[in-house]
Amino acid sequence: MSYLVTHTRDSAFEGMLIGGVVFDATFCKKMTLQSPTITEVRASSEVLSAPGASATVVKVGEHFAVKFGHTVTLQEAENLRFMSANSKVPVPKFYKTMAEPETGINFIVMEYIDSKTLAEQWPSLEASEKLEIADQLRVILQDLRSLEPPSYLGSLNRKPLQDGIFLTPEQNAATSGPFDTEDDLNEGILKRLSENESQEHVAFLRKLMIETLHDHQVRFTHGDLQAKNILVKKTELGESKRFEIKLIDWKISGWYPEYWEFCNATIASRFRSEWLEMAQNIMQVYVPEYLMLQIIRSHLLH
Repeated sequence: MSYLVTHTRDSAFEGMLIGGVVFDATFCKKMTLQSPTITEVRASSEVLSAPGASATVVKVGEHFAVKFGHTVTLQEAENLRFMSANSKVPVPKFYKTMAEPETGINFIVMEYIDSKTLAEQWPSLEASEKLEIADQLRVILQDLRSLEPPSYLGSLNRKPLQDGIFLTPEQNAATSGPFDTEDDLNEGILKRLSENESQEHVAFLRKLMIETLHDHQVRFTHGDLQAKNILVKKTELGESKRFEIKLIDWKISGWYPEYWEFCNATIASRFRSEWLEMAQNIMQVYVPEYLMLQIIRSHLLH
């Protein structure tokens, strides 16, 4: 029988399995929580994810949310662990991973958060509340982008990038990363483009990329920042912070050029006017880069 350790922000054992005993540092009391099994996850009827989502998220008991599916990778668990340990960015507490050998499916066990997405709540929010949420998101993203970058572009621990532009079955370093420089990343994109485009067209796209995708800083990037991936809950903390926010779905996160966050967030939500407006208020806007990445995505992912 395995148990999980729950933890406070200051716990030295955050996210670790420690013999079944949970320490609450605030009240100095002990309690135990049994880790859900794959059988219990499969049996859960409380589905939290949207219909048609690439991965399934279910609630198990009162304390756990479990994400699983063929598209769920252990990299997402590493991203959650990294964010909890190295930043103030609010993310779900990560507890453990499980694997189902016969199907190859991974399971990520996290805390259950009793809240709804920003997308779900948007129609009922007042204008002043939307501004408050935007202010909080701006601070969260500033903290995310203040993380000290490594000497490469890629997923954590020098692994391939998980964005669809770089995702290939072979995970060849030349096209999937990690990359030493932004120029190397651009070459990887051009190699991907050359798989289906003519040499003349790739040469033309190279000229455009040379003019637009250069001299950027490396920033840790969520990669799929949309209203559907932002959990929002009203709190009793007073007027200065009336909302508790958590960012979810860290599957493709990693070290990308600084423009990547804004461009992905807006390209993916181009038909959602309310999010487009908010995105421009909480992030630096990158116009030429947006247009270039839109062209690249139209060739590689559509």
